[in-house]
Amino acid sequence: MIGSKVDVLIPTFNEATHIAAAVTNAKQVGKVFVLDSCSTDGTQELARQAGAVVVEHPWEGYAKQKNWGLDNLPWEGRWVFILDADERLTPKLRHEVLRVAGEDPPIDGYYVNRLMVFMGRPIRHGGLYPSWNLRFFRRGKARYEDRSVHEHMICDGQTAYLRHHMLHIRRETVSQYLAKHIRYADLESDEWVKRKLGHSQVAKPGVLFRDVLRVRQWVRREIWPSVPARPMWRFLYMYLFRVGFLDGRAGLSLASLMASYEYMISLLYEDKLVRERQGAVNQPRK
Repeated sequence: MIGSKVDVLIPTFNEATHIAAAVTNAKQVGKVFVLDSCSTDGTQELARQAGAVVVEHPWEGYAKQKNWGLDNLPWEGRWVFILDADERLTPKLRHEVLRVAGEDPPIDGYYVNRLMVFMGRPIRHGGLYPSWNLRFFRRGKARYEDRSVHEHMICDGQTAYLRHHMLHIRRETVSQYLAKHIRYADLESDEWVKRKLGHSQVAKPGVLFRDVLRVRQWVRREIWPSVPARPMWRFLYMYLFRVGFLDGRAGLSLASLMASYEYMISLLYEDKLVRERQGAVNQPRK
């Protein structure tokens, strides 16, 4: 879109199934940059054919990879929207993004609400909706925090919330879903170990209590790892307390999968912590 003030960043690795549709959707708000982590399934060429500018960069980690893109891609617009390959801007959100960019208000970052589509059904319960993520921001005013997984953006300036949502369309198989969450659990358990050993960075109170989302993130990282029987509580929270049962079979499947995810994190965390302590004990004294 000539003259658009918005650029779109789509980080990818082996997203041949989704990338063409993602680029076509994103092009409706501005120039699209695909930051590819050396895919082996032809993602790069499919993205180029769909009209994206493709830049390859070896994988550094979720946060570091996207921060590298924010620092090094040949941006043209004043605003950046970050989109995953399995996410789509709805027509109403697209119009809202273009309106905000055109008006250029004194806001530096916007949270966008994300609606998951799982097993072909929109998920509006189970604590998964609304799901606010800072994705649309003035270039140079936001970066990802230094975290291995489930990273969030930190905006250097005033923030606000967009009215309309984007879609997160989960089309992977159950096998692919499990494989992805095993990887996430491995990375999350690394963060738990760093926290336990005092190596993690904790948000300063002035930043922490600026908004509800920051408080929720802090509770998830500082309180939740110490809660006993986490898998059980995660299932009860999603399926009963947050009425996930209203989403039918999809709600039951998601609550069960996320309870299993919590169990995987716990197992990996306990194993890594034991190994860390054994390594410290077995190190020779100086």
